[in-house]
Amino acid sequence: MIHPLRYFDDPVLRKQSEPVEKITDEIKQLVADLIETCAHHNGAGLSACQIGICLRIFILHNYLPLPDGTWALSAPLVFINPKILSASQEVESDSEGCLSIPHFREWVERPIKLTIEALNLKGERFVEVFEGRTEIERLNARVRFHENDHLNGVLFIDRLPPKVRKRIEPQLRLINTNYRK
Repeated sequence: MIHPLRYFDDPVLRKQSEPVEKITDEIKQLVADLIETCAHHNGAGLSACQIGICLRIFILHNYLPLPDGTWALSAPLVFINPKILSASQEVESDSEGCLSIPHFREWVERPIKLTIEALNLKGERFVEVFEGRTEIERLNARVRFHENDHLNGVLFIDRLPPKVRKRIEPQLRLINTNYRK
């Protein structure tokens, strides 16, 4: 089922998400809904709070390099109760967007290296390590940081310097007006 998205002024996006205690049929349906909703909006990832459900779940697609130099998206990956185990001090600035802040992009600094653990839909623990050696690794790490931030009530605009945040306030107010339910 495709769910309506929550937009940046919605208080649910500022809440800490709760851990998933058990992977039930309802959790599996929620994951299916996240995948369908993300695909409907052409997103790279989506957290449960972005559809109003404050559970520690997100889905995303890895960016995959193609021989012609373009990128494709992988099949969706599921992260339940993710935990960032380590992040590098070394950062890189790149353009980010968010389905909850539509038609808006800004440059955000993120660590280039990441170790993250989570559960998959079968309840199996997995660990991913991104060393930041390639542009694709850094981009895939960035998406995980972005989605994990959502679970902690943080939006990518919160990571912008104060001067930039002040400059974009009129654009954010316009988004708020256009997408308020």
